[in-house]
Amino acid sequence: MKQVKTSPIKVLIVDDIADTRENLRKLLSFDGDFAVIGEAANGLEAVTLAKRLKPDIVLMDINMPVMDGIEATRIITVEVPMSTVVILSVQGEQEYLREAMAAGARNYLVKPFSVDELINTMSKTHELESERRARIMPMVAPQRRLGRIVAVFSTKGGVGKTTIATNLAAELSKKANRSVVLVDLDLQFGDIAIMLDTVPVRTIADIAREEEVDSEIVEACLFTHDTGIRVLPSPLRPEQAEIVTGRHVEAILSLLAESFDFLVIDLPQGLGDVSLTAMDASDIVYLITSLELPAIKNASMCLEIMDALGYDDDKVKLVVNRPSREASLDISEVEKTLKRTVDISIPNEGRLVTESVNKGVPFALSSPNAKISLAIKDLAKALDPQRKGEKAERGSVSRENASPSRRIASVFAGIFGFFIHG
Repeated sequence: MKQVKTSPIKVLIVDDIADTRENLRKLLSFDGDFAVIGEAANGLEAVTLAKRLKPDIVLMDINMPVMDGIEATRIITVEVPMSTVVILSVQGEQEYLREAMAAGARNYLVKPFSVDELINTMSKTHELESERRARIMPMVAPQRRLGRIVAVFSTKGGVGKTTIATNLAAELSKKANRSVVLVDLDLQFGDIAIMLDTVPVRTIADIAREEEVDSEIVEACLFTHDTGIRVLPSPLRPEQAEIVTGRHVEAILSLLAESFDFLVIDLPQGLGDVSLTAMDASDIVYLITSLELPAIKNASMCLEIMDALGYDDDKVKLVVNRPSREASLDISEVEKTLKRTVDISIPNEGRLVTESVNKGVPFALSSPNAKISLAIKDLAKALDPQRKGEKAERGSVSRENASPSRRIASVFAGIFGFFIHG
């Protein structure tokens, strides 16, 4: 019988001494059952990395600056319950042992220890913890911390959708210890990478080519911009868009939401499988329009469709971009036509936007006090208030066992009898 190869046990090493971390990494590298996925020099770093990386085992030193190992263990045990902490210390007194176990540690190693002691302790701890979880899992579903998802959508090209999505991600990333990922789902002609002055090596198409979507594959296709934003770029060629389906998008967003505080999605114009899957998963959809009749007409139909799909006003926010004195319509006329209030208006600063795009630097960072940047800040603030309802209800709009494409066809037929063009 062919032996099934199991995934290596993911390990986070936490110690304030760099040489100790390096030695532990080398020791574990000799055993194929373990993979070191990160290192931290204090308890605070350990908490941040544990939330992000979701290690199987955290090797945690006790005495460290900023935050000690006991306090870090207490936080990780509560906030990252699927990670198991093994305490490391030069002190073997019972008092330390009791304190570590009370904080949630599952085992304890006294320095110095041999390679065999380290490997055996980690293997047995992981095995016992896996068995324990397997028994309680059917009874208690784990609560997962999910990031907030915002989709940026428009029904017409040229209204600034990608510019807004890029700068919104940049604005959200300003806050310390906040992780943001920008996802380009404009699969045929996405511009996120070029707006950030980057040529990606891997894209979402590489994920779709795999038999199964998992966190390692998704992570491998993200690149890190100078701003700190992680980016999942669109395919390099338009024809590659065909291999990315709604099922891929659903799996990718689900995995990213477990690792990032905010997901900003730049959607294509059409209301197809990919767009609907992303909007179903989103907490907020920013519908971008301009003060032009074709854009207002499309926005009006889009709002009716979204209403028929069960998206309420808390989910769909109307954004008018680039209003100016020269426009034939004003915002009050738009609100009367669309029968709803414009949530945010973004001023027209064409020269600044053009300079920002050409340099590949979001204006929200290069010119934070500009009027347009302050408007983007308002978009970001709208995502921060206390969330209404449980995160488990995200995407709770019933699909009635129908694909998004069938759902949208049904809605179109029922409301208009024709499809949106442009």
